[in-house]
Amino acid sequence: MEYSRKVAVSAADEYDTAKIKEILASHFAVLGINIAGMRGKRIVIKPNLVMKKPPEAAATTHPSVIRALLLLLNEAGIEPTVAESPGGVYSAQRMDGFYRVCGMYDAAKDLRVCFNTDISAQTLNFPEGKSVKSFNIISPIADADVIFDVCKLKTHSLTAMSGAVKNLFGTIPGIEKFEMHAAHPEYDDFESMICDLCDMHCRRCEVIAITDAIIGMEGDGPTGGNPKKMGCILTSRSPFASDLAAEKILGFSGVGTVIQSQKRGCIPKSADLLEYPLLRPEDVAIGDIVPATSKGNSSMSALKLFSGGIFGRILSPRPEIDTAKCRGCGECKNSCPQHTIFMVQAGGKTVAHIEREKCIRCYCCQELCPFTAIRTKRNIILRAVSKFR
Repeated sequence: MEYSRKVAVSAADEYDTAKIKEILASHFAVLGINIAGMRGKRIVIKPNLVMKKPPEAAATTHPSVIRALLLLLNEAGIEPTVAESPGGVYSAQRMDGFYRVCGMYDAAKDLRVCFNTDISAQTLNFPEGKSVKSFNIISPIADADVIFDVCKLKTHSLTAMSGAVKNLFGTIPGIEKFEMHAAHPEYDDFESMICDLCDMHCRRCEVIAITDAIIGMEGDGPTGGNPKKMGCILTSRSPFASDLAAEKILGFSGVGTVIQSQKRGCIPKSADLLEYPLLRPEDVAIGDIVPATSKGNSSMSALKLFSGGIFGRILSPRPEIDTAKCRGCGECKNSCPQHTIFMVQAGGKTVAHIEREKCIRCYCCQELCPFTAIRTKRNIILRAVSKFR
């Protein structure tokens, strides 16, 4: 499949719905996206609602971006569906909480939209997959004619960057994501699986990637980092191209999903080879983003000759419980695909404990901890090396 190389990039300093609506309309115009032509089709908006956090935490797609898109669709006579499946139990009651806390209901006030509560899933075959030949996908996404992949640009402890490609991991039903982590414990294999998933969606229906990078997240994302003003919005007919441009905006290199996309020929070898009808990545480049502690850190790169086998296990960063913050809720225990976390008594209270030898470093626990009580611990050798780089 030949993917579009066009990425529309615009500066955006604040979450002003009217301004965002204008930006999205201009993006659709330069990319040849005809909203009116979508009438009669099944349109699904897929935001990033990874955790029940308010918009100001910058862990989820901002409601203003969703509202701006809803306004454009409603004006074209379209009533879309909003659908998402965060990690954990996938139920109508739980999704109601995500929609409410993350501001989605506020975004849709007085507008025509359906919030998905159908928790069924369908198996979609993908014989072209490099790592995975079929996926279980939540029904509204499986039935969609057009998917608006509306992500939040963030750093990520496992994949280095979370953007349009990674956002589609949320189309797999809740707990089954943990099974995918367990089935693909190696970084490269997991990132290849994510690219298969994105490729499958793009081959079977239209996928329009919109990246909320007005305020993103840096540090130990996708949920435990800090809000970071990035000041832009990206739109593309290709999630792969969008992420290549986003990687350059962040000043990153070697993001695993980008590398896998390049190996498949979905994107060129350089963001400079993409087409930018509006601004270019360098026009909105940030340059001072704090990366996630675990993935792609420079000290690990310096010791990559020793990063395989037992040396890899010793040197690789790993999740560690901050017992001062841990409240013993058990969310990490329930989300661990390897069942390596159990609850213990320490300091007069119940806290989580990670069985280090069995941990596959997928960071599901860190991603889903509601109290940011799981930090990334780096080996003392890596900490020492990083001081001299």
